[in-house]
Amino acid sequence: MSRISVWPEIRFLGQSGFHIQLGTKRLLIDPADKESGNIDGDVVYCTHKHFDHTRGVGPFLERNPEAVLVGNGQVVEALHKWRERAVEAKLGEQLSFDDFTLEFVEGQHGFFRGIIVYGVIVRSEGFSFGHIGDSITLDGFHDKELDLLALPISGIVATSPKSAVEQLGKFSHPLPTIIPMHWLFRKPKSFCNLFQKKFPDGKCVVPEKGALIPGG
Repeated sequence: MSRISVWPEIRFLGQSGFHIQLGTKRLLIDPADKESGNIDGDVVYCTHKHFDHTRGVGPFLERNPEAVLVGNGQVVEALHKWRERAVEAKLGEQLSFDDFTLEFVEGQHGFFRGIIVYGVIVRSEGFSFGHIGDSITLDGFHDKELDLLALPISGIVATSPKSAVEQLGKFSHPLPTIIPMHWLFRKPKSFCNLFQKKFPDGKCVVPEKGALIPGG
């Protein structure tokens, strides 16, 4: 049962992309392509600099001239064209945007070890959404109280289905609704089946691209 009375409008954009309406503000996370960026919003957050998480930033900022880009130092440097509209994310700090705050969690990219990944926790009144980014670890999320958690299941560059389920067992709060993402050659429904076997009372949702995430 969700602890919130009004579920925000959260749309899955494919890959690792999400568009969230939080009060009067709209947040875009990890737009993989031009289509994902061709959307209205106020803030775009990128977990790391790889093109499949940043390719929609340009179209988004062009479409929304008052919007800002948030990302770690590597993201800001890679998207230097937009530096004047960029805010650098720093571990241990929170950024507030009227109706929501962003809290950053250090991740660990698989394979590409020099890539800096900051997962994010989005909080608004009575609601929280965690997004792991491309990370092989869920460390930093274990002790957080979340309503939704989006995690990658591709393996190699990010956590695998088996590893993700094992790490979810370390969570100290009731598990949030799980949204598999960045699955590449994996089958997200098979992941949800694996998840349900270990956590029969848990909830795992596989949204279609462009679809809203159903309320808790």
